[in-house]
Parts: sequence; C-alpha cells; structure tokens
Amino acid sequence: MKLTVDNYLELLTTNKVEQETVDKTAAQAQQKTTLKAGIEFVIDQLDKGYLGQYLVNVKMKKGDPVSLRLETNLINVPMEEAERLVPKLLDKGPAYPVNLYLVMESDDVNKSGLRIDELANETDQAGSVANLTTKAQQWVAAHLADVMEARA
Repeated sequence: MKLTVDNYLELLTTNKVEQETVDKTAAQAQQKTTLKAGIEFVIDQLDKGYLGQYLVNVKMKKGDPVSLRLETNLINVPMEEAERLVPKLLDKGPAYPVNLYLVMESDDVNKSGLRIDELANETDQAGSVANLTTKAQQWVAAHLADVMEARA
C-alpha cells in the first residue's frame, strides 16, 4: 500500500485504524505465536485498506509494563505522533509506501524511552511471515533484555 501524507493522516483521523491489544508476560511477548499473530493482523489490515496497530502490554517481573507495538506508518515515528510529525518530515505530494514498524516504549529501553525500527517495507510485507516473525522475535528479545538489564 502507498499513501500520500494527506491520505495517511485522513486514515488516522477517520477511524480507519484497526487495533488489537493483548496482555503478555515478557516470555510470552517473545514467542513466535504472539509475534506472528501481530504481524498477520497488521498485514491483513493493510490488505483491507486500513492501517493496523497490534499492541502488546508486556508485564515485566520488575517495574512498570512495557508497551510493545507493531504498527504502520510512512516513517519511523510512533503512530500517535504521526499527525504532528509526518507533515513536517515528508513532502505532501508523493505517495509513500506504508511500512511496518516495531515500537517499544519504556523508560528503561534507552535514554529517550522509545525504540522504533522498521520491520518490513512494502516489499517485505508480501514475503514470508515466518521470516518477519523471526526478525521480530530477535528484536523483541534484544530490547526486552535491555529493559531487564536496566531494571536489575
């Protein structure tokens, strides 16, 4: 899917974002079944013409829960910041591919409290879900380990 900045913002503001939320432990959040379900959910939403967000509330053994999300955006900013940042960072004219991002928010993930990385571009989304799941699993494990280490 490709969208202009205006089209993307219109989808955000007209309830064209499908969301699913699950509660998991840190161990469960890293499981392939959890991540595969999230990836398939978000890609399915794009196929239907919607934006998608899969939120995992990660219960940690120590400290506050961690917000882990799979979400769609034109650039690597959290979906909730898109209205404010996307128009400032992208030209309004061209259509951009909608990418799938992994987002983690916690005071302990890094100094900014936010980590966001591209999981799949438009081409990758049409590829193997198993490959995306493995990539997501490695990312989640590494960044949850950072949080656990910071809290130790």
